[in-house]
Amino acid sequence: MKENFKIIGEWFLPNQQNRVHGTLNFEKNGKSTLELYGSLTSDEIFPEFKDQEIILGISSKSKEITLSGCFMTKSGGATLVQGKESGKSSITYLISYIFIGLHVSKTDELIFDNISAEIFNLDEWVGISGFKRDKLDYEKFKNHEYSINYKLPESIEFEIDKTYSGKFSFSVNISGLSIYQKSQQISQQVQFQIDSKKETNFSELLKKVNRFQNFLLLALYKNTFILSVKLKGESHKEILPDGIEFKKNIELFFSTFDSGNYDKPKSFREMIFSYREIASKFPELIKNWYGKYDLLEPAFNLLFDQFYQGTRFNENSFLNLAQSAETFHARIHNHTKIPREEYNIMKEEILKTTDSKYHKWLKEQFNFGNNLNLHLRLEEITEKYSNEIIDKIIPDKDKFVFQVKHSRNYYTHYSSSSKKNALKGSDLFYLSEKLKLLLVCSFLMESGFSKEELSKSLDNVKWNLFNQLANWRENKK
Repeated sequence: MKENFKIIGEWFLPNQQNRVHGTLNFEKNGKSTLELYGSLTSDEIFPEFKDQEIILGISSKSKEITLSGCFMTKSGGATLVQGKESGKSSITYLISYIFIGLHVSKTDELIFDNISAEIFNLDEWVGISGFKRDKLDYEKFKNHEYSINYKLPESIEFEIDKTYSGKFSFSVNISGLSIYQKSQQISQQVQFQIDSKKETNFSELLKKVNRFQNFLLLALYKNTFILSVKLKGESHKEILPDGIEFKKNIELFFSTFDSGNYDKPKSFREMIFSYREIASKFPELIKNWYGKYDLLEPAFNLLFDQFYQGTRFNENSFLNLAQSAETFHARIHNHTKIPREEYNIMKEEILKTTDSKYHKWLKEQFNFGNNLNLHLRLEEITEKYSNEIIDKIIPDKDKFVFQVKHSRNYYTHYSSSSKKNALKGSDLFYLSEKLKLLLVCSFLMESGFSKEELSKSLDNVKWNLFNQLANWRENKK
């Protein structure tokens, strides 16, 4: 979300006449609250704590507002003074979602078929501009003649699945004209848009946006965040006096709790890949990304957290990466140490030749004895998802696997047997950075990138993004 704001208005519950004055406070990186002067539900001095699914509002500028997920957090009772009229109680709600331009009676009505979002750094990643760079005319330049040549780019459409389609949509803001023109400004924006064949709850549409946001995160190799969200739906239309119908343009606000520094957008030279580099392959890549997201979401989230938590690093950061690797391998490569049929035969033979008093203990061991351990999983990941650049960052894969395994075991169990082999401090940090990059490559390859494509992309940004992970000058020699 872009900016904090306050809205003064009247607030009320659906299908109720009682209205209360109050102020809505939106904080993009904090808590959004509704502070009321009086209770929505009673005239008691000390009203009961009661959450509300929906609270409606009319702003001082006559905007319709719907608040969803309203949790009562504070009730300030009025001060009683003998012989004088008492004031009203003050009530505070914590607000989950704010819809501006809409009134509904229940959460089931918060359904839409279109969502459009501005995402930080999306413009730079897409990298398509409507400005035309004409060859410099030196005669005009010497005479101080300047011109701007701009044409709005065509939208870029792609399929997500059978229900949802996506689009990169371009829009432009142009400054107005005046009798005495002193300046002219044209500003282009890119929105990520999703259309659904049927109306669905806003949270499902928002989830689709978040999943693309995480794809963009891998491309940027840096966290990003949502700047704005707008929703449309067949269920929410407005009729003009001439009878023409149009879908309402509804703004959605929610707190994102981002802690990163977003002051400066990245250039394409600081990204692992940009849209223009993968344009021909993008429809296939994004479809694969969404197609595998449900399966790999637990592993994805453990990795994405490393980017969204900013610069903070500790042992838990490393443990989450190790768990991400283990979860990713288990979900993609569903095999065992020994083929299951052979393992079952082996179990039966062992049980037949062993005293029955040991069978209970043996059966407990058999339940997990054929599962791959972290060591074996890491060996397969480093082999399958490596590339030329990863090979330079992790030249000794056996040593890398050994360090990750023993460090994971130590920081999980703090066992003395793993302590001497566990990395600490900056060594653990750089081990984590290598594992993080390996996981990013693994996720991208599962989406359809080849080893060669990734190697080329990583080679282009190795000095900017991974200078600390390898001695590139030495490797060059």
